[in-house]
Amino acid sequence: MVYAAAALLSERGLAGTSFSEVIERSGAPRGSIYHHFPDGKDALTAEAIALVGERVLMALREGEGATPAQVVQRFFEAWRKVLVKTECQAGCAIAAVANERLAHPELGARAAAVFIAWERELEVRLVTAGLPKAKAASAAALILASVEGALILCRARRDIAPFDAIRDALVSFVGP
Repeated sequence: MVYAAAALLSERGLAGTSFSEVIERSGAPRGSIYHHFPDGKDALTAEAIALVGERVLMALREGEGATPAQVVQRFFEAWRKVLVKTECQAGCAIAAVANERLAHPELGARAAAVFIAWERELEVRLVTAGLPKAKAASAAALILASVEGALILCRARRDIAPFDAIRDALVSFVGP
C-alpha cells in the first residue's frame, strides 16, 4: 500500500491520491488500509514520504569511490528510470507533497526534511568524490533543484530530452 501510495503521489499529487486508488493499485483488501492507517491519508502519505526518502538516500550511498560526475550521473539515472518507466508521467512524490504544504503543514515539513537529507547526502557524496567542500554545498543544492525542475519539464513536455540536457550540463559543472 505504501509503494502504491508513493507511485500515485508521484503521478497525481497529494490531492489526486485517494485511499480507493491506493487499494486498487496495491490490490490490498479495503479493510487493510483502514487497519494499517487508522489516522487516514496523512498517515499513509507520511509512510510514503519516508519510503521514497530512504530509497533515494540508499541510491545515493551506492558506488563508493565515484567521481563527482558519477555522483551526478547516478542521481540523475535513478530519476531517469522513473521517467522512462512511466513514459514521463511520474515525477517526485516528495515534490508533490511539498506543493501541498499550506493545506498539509506537517506533511510539508516531512517533505522538506527529506529534501534537506537528500541535499546533505549529495554534498557528502560530492566531497567524498573529491569536490571541494565549498563547491559541494552549492552543487548539491543545484543538482537537487535541477532534478526536480527537470522532472517537471519532462512531465509537461512528455519528453526525456530536457532531463538528459540538464544532467549533462551538471556533469560538466562538477567536472570529471
